[in-house]
Amino acid sequence: MLFLRISAVLVTAPMFGHQSIPLQVKVVLAMFLSYVLFAFNIAQGVVLDVKLLPLFIIAMKEMIAGASLGFAVGIIFGGVRYAGDLISYDMGFSMATMYDPENNASFPVISEILYLFLLMIFILMNGHHFIIEALVSSYKIIPIGMWSISEGAIQKLILLTGQMFVIAVKISAPVLISLFIANLSLGILNKAMPQMNIFSVIFSLKIGLGAIVMIATIPVIAFVFKKILSAFESSIIELMRLL
Repeated sequence: MLFLRISAVLVTAPMFGHQSIPLQVKVVLAMFLSYVLFAFNIAQGVVLDVKLLPLFIIAMKEMIAGASLGFAVGIIFGGVRYAGDLISYDMGFSMATMYDPENNASFPVISEILYLFLLMIFILMNGHHFIIEALVSSYKIIPIGMWSISEGAIQKLILLTGQMFVIAVKISAPVLISLFIANLSLGILNKAMPQMNIFSVIFSLKIGLGAIVMIATIPVIAFVFKKILSAFESSIIELMRLL
């Protein structure tokens, strides 16, 4: 049962769930963590029914508990991708996509660059350590076989999911505001000088301005992401307490 919850977290959590990590590595890591937690008596005092149906139900509960934890952490990076989508659309890069093996789908170039950059920040902030710490804490908060859904947990999960859009706006705001001002200025210029061909310069201007603003605001984006990650850590622990 230790193995099932850990496996669910490793499959759904950012970085650990990346498809570039072979399945064999994930299985070995899950077995190693299961052995370590078992050695520290993390499941001490748990008595399981040996009948098939109760064991199956408990196994499903453990997998859902682990997947819930991984999904909650993944919400942060869902917001990051959405921020990249907003920036790409406004810069005119919505048709330029890159294949992402983690999700087996194509994403805009800006979205993928932003995702990889903030994933690096996540690792530098020991975010992967937090995932493992949250996993260990989950066995103290939610003992094996004791997972159950509650109204408070559903509301908290909906609230966290809604935060994905807030994260996207916070990260993309500098670029979107700059591009909005550029569009507004060009619109006014077009009204003042109708004979001027605005469309000949607008696309290259938006791409250049968007790239400059993104590069200039990298420290701000990293700072905002650190604040978001710190706030999410307590929210995820609170979610586990409600489960």
